[in-house]
Amino acid sequence: MSISQVRATSSANVGEYVGSVAATVEALSVDWWCTPAFDAVVTLSAEIPYYRGRKAVLAWNRTFGWSLGVHGLTPGNVLVVEGLGLGPAPDPVRCSDRVAELIAELADWAPQRSGDRPSPRIVHGPHAPTG
Repeated sequence: MSISQVRATSSANVGEYVGSVAATVEALSVDWWCTPAFDAVVTLSAEIPYYRGRKAVLAWNRTFGWSLGVHGLTPGNVLVVEGLGLGPAPDPVRCSDRVAELIAELADWAPQRSGDRPSPRIVHGPHAPTG
């Protein structure tokens, strides 16, 4: 599927692309957010060691692409750790390979106030509690 097809407003094209990525990474689930932050959040079976006990996620925005993170502590939130850096709609196999690389790179990682990696940021989903 081409990037222009995914950027189109057709939900069938977007669904096919996200479904293909989810299948390639052997996702546990796909949640459609349809918010300015993310279009979809794919839950992985893997964990990022620092966040042990929380499943890793791939969050997708059709403009910026995929980010690796974890489910937040409250329902409907995602803590973004790192963007995949592959563009808006990379090939699903490239996504899967990059996720494996990032999880390996993050094996001994912990957030710090200063350093090479920015601190994670929380993104609130459509069903996140307010207040």
